[in-house]
Amino acid sequence: MIEIISTLVIIGITAIIVISRITSTSDSGRSAQESAIKNHIRYAQATAMKRGEIWGIKCDGADYWLFRTNAPDTVANQIVLPAEDNAKVALANKNIIMTAFTVFFDGNGRPYTAYTSAVTNTPVSAANPLSITVDSVPASTAATFGVTPETGFIP
Repeated sequence: MIEIISTLVIIGITAIIVISRITSTSDSGRSAQESAIKNHIRYAQATAMKRGEIWGIKCDGADYWLFRTNAPDTVANQIVLPAEDNAKVALANKNIIMTAFTVFFDGNGRPYTAYTSAVTNTPVSAANPLSITVDSVPASTAATFGVTPETGFIP
């Protein structure tokens, strides 16, 4: 009986060591930040639908931010995201890098890559997909996710 318990303890300790070496902290950090970014994009979509206005998220490769209306670079239109301290979220402070993108959501929650007016816009589509790549610093395993055309769903 003691031999069985000893063997199980040794197998358990070995499994913990192996698992900790397989998963790096940078991968888990990237995964957590990726989830936060997805939630921020979902927040922009929900706010657009709730208010019936254009809202979105823009990333310039160094920062990302929530905005309202069709002018994401206008400081007056930049809004502080939930759980953040500033309107612009610095990627360096989150230890991640991300591709530059802009996503607009109309009052129905439909995603666009460009939006000047209800008539002049570029919806996300199969021909015009929106893919966002997130990686940790230092670089590890990058992850790419997309915004689904028409519904704005983010898997």
